[in-house]
Amino acid sequence: MAIYSAEHRRLMRMLHPADHQDYSEVLSSLGAFMEKEVLPLSPKLDSGEASIAAPRRALFEQGMSRIPFPAEYGGLGLPFSVYAMAVELLGTADASMALSVEIHNAVAEGVLKFGNKAQKEGRLEGLLTGKTLASFALTEPASGSDAGTMATSAERKAGEFVINGSKMFITNAGEADVYLVFAKTKKGPSCFILDAPAKGLTFGQELKKLGMKGSKTHEVIFSGCTVPEENLVGEEGKGADYAKEILHGARIVVAALNVGISRLAYDKSLAYAKERKAFGRSISEFQLVRAKVADMKTGIDAARLLYLYASRVKEMGDDFASEASQAKVLATETSLRVCDDAIQIHGGYGYTTDDLHRHWRDARLLTIGEGTSEVLRMLIAKREMARES
Repeated sequence: MAIYSAEHRRLMRMLHPADHQDYSEVLSSLGAFMEKEVLPLSPKLDSGEASIAAPRRALFEQGMSRIPFPAEYGGLGLPFSVYAMAVELLGTADASMALSVEIHNAVAEGVLKFGNKAQKEGRLEGLLTGKTLASFALTEPASGSDAGTMATSAERKAGEFVINGSKMFITNAGEADVYLVFAKTKKGPSCFILDAPAKGLTFGQELKKLGMKGSKTHEVIFSGCTVPEENLVGEEGKGADYAKEILHGARIVVAALNVGISRLAYDKSLAYAKERKAFGRSISEFQLVRAKVADMKTGIDAARLLYLYASRVKEMGDDFASEASQAKVLATETSLRVCDDAIQIHGGYGYTTDDLHRHWRDARLLTIGEGTSEVLRMLIAKREMARES
């Protein structure tokens, strides 16, 4: 399959008429790399027969993480919508690698947006080239979406902050070089850059997951872990606000990732429906199968358009929190339906073949991570209720 398709090209022409050829060239090159190097490896990443590390590093070398960042820090300076579409392509090739890259780039965006000059100059080049891998350490065993109740603490002592506590369900943990850590100080939740390895930084066993098996997920434990004062990001006590801002952008990207998952499950289902015969004819001729195909395609296209709309609102500099949340809710819940219908169309093979039902398993995480659907519906409603008519 062509990961970067004619549909994607058409959307680039619509969104960026003056620059669509340049943007399409970047996306086409990345798509070709993903088709050759990532897509064939995806089943092995799910089964544990292959590691994500080498292909992810190669993807960074292709410029995946440079797309939406300024040229002054080694980025390509392209619109966020181009990056979001690149993540959709990667979600089609392998969802767990897309998740790992999304988390990494969310940290880079946090450093760009809230870091000081020294932090940007010292960190961004390594992050954008993939020479250093990043992890976003926010969620705790007893606090997920409610970041204000975090228990991990950071106490200022003699020019350092001493961090104690733990984080749970942390993507890229155990292999990352840089952690964006959120911990509570006397002034409230704060944000820190922590370099690994570090004294007092340890990890629990890798967590067994239903899906996204190619990416590593661990508990992160801080026991007297020290970071210098200059690694405080932004203002002390503003960490919860920073986390929210970072997550708004990440939700658009997660929506794009889910469209990628949906698209692959849909393409496999369409091909199977044309090949599979029942009662003397192709099942693609049956009305109920056709209805599923129509609903799957409609849902995928709607989710894609909504994440691109949210991306454009972000590019304009307007408040995009509601649009990002809408995009994530629609894309993640659509993805579950599409993947479930894909299993149904495949019948017994859908239930027993890893290479098909892994798409549902991958999609299942993303109605939870980066803000649950329930919490995001609350956020959407709150923003809409406060909006002037």
